[in-house]
Amino acid sequence: MTNTKIQSLSAIARAESEGITPDDGGPPMSDEVPMSVRLDFAALLTQSEHAELHRPDSVLGALPVLPLPLYAIWRIRTDLNQAFDIAQSSGYAALWLWAIRDGRRELDVLWDVVAQARNDLLQPVVRVGGGKLPVSLPWIAGLLWCARPDVQQVRPLASDQDAAQYLGWFLRQGVFEARCGDLIPDDHVAVLAATEASTVPPALVRYLEFLHATRTDLQETFSLQDFNSRRDFLKWFYDQGLKEYPTHPDIAGRQTQIVYEWGEAAKSAAEQQKA
Repeated sequence: MTNTKIQSLSAIARAESEGITPDDGGPPMSDEVPMSVRLDFAALLTQSEHAELHRPDSVLGALPVLPLPLYAIWRIRTDLNQAFDIAQSSGYAALWLWAIRDGRRELDVLWDVVAQARNDLLQPVVRVGGGKLPVSLPWIAGLLWCARPDVQQVRPLASDQDAAQYLGWFLRQGVFEARCGDLIPDDHVAVLAATEASTVPPALVRYLEFLHATRTDLQETFSLQDFNSRRDFLKWFYDQGLKEYPTHPDIAGRQTQIVYEWGEAAKSAAEQQKA
């Protein structure tokens, strides 16, 4: 689909974002044209524009490479290229996080784009920890740190102890701020799928406990110390929460198993009382 008259992706993206027809065979402007086709045009990069894809270095090392479709979306969307300066590590990381947190819900094409990049996002940050951390510090957590100056000030990564403290915050809160619960490594899944002792059944996996703790509206609506309210919170999670917060299937599956086993045990106990 190459066209020798296409001079610059910048001109194409600008025309696309301003709703005008670009010169020299640029991408179709009609909303009836599928986004995938428009991205095909936007991905026709010149040599200099390929150079702009070079990932900036950060204090944590080279950031994960932006997938070409995500870069093309950034060039097409004026709001994104104004919001995220990808020549800077903070802007580059923030664009990644936009794709994960919000972009997937705005543009269906990004679900596959992010899923295909999952292995890169799970790679450990090698400049921190040296294998001494309780669980790995994956790039999905590194991106959140790089994109958030406020987090960097409160939770610097100057030592292994700092990294361990940041990991604790990431598991308790950062996962939900980034809405990346489906993109965490196995050791994080194991931590978040575990349960704490509770006097009110059924038990909740830590992921749900932490999610509840991050949202004041959930705390005001659902008391985890009351059986009926706890049950309603679980219903909210299955009906709405999984849509708002993409969740690793092993975490959701573990919670489902807990509820099922608790229900079977309660049913058995009731039958024994009748006997």
